[in-house]
Amino acid sequence: MPLPPIEMSLPFDSAPEPEDDEVRRRRCAHLLGLPGIDEATAARLLGIFPTLGSVYAASEERLREVVGTVAAARIRWFLDAPLGLPTAPPARRPRWRSAA
Repeated sequence: MPLPPIEMSLPFDSAPEPEDDEVRRRRCAHLLGLPGIDEATAARLLGIFPTLGSVYAASEERLREVVGTVAAARIRWFLDAPLGLPTAPPARRPRWRSAA
């Protein structure tokens, strides 16, 4: 389920009272969907960056300071990838030759 655009700029802990847990859970789940992010890494990101938008806007260098080189590169690669490009080449069907 995609997040509404406004949630990108809301602080992680700014959920309305009755929905606190659900909104926090959705924002954390959004972070966990990024490549290279596990629960510990997400917790570090939540502690440093105030919003999802600030995580998305962070440079690779800034992310590297928080989550390390590999996770930072994976996050930036994922966020900077052009939309609409296939992630893998199309599968080829095997061509069988008939026995002569």
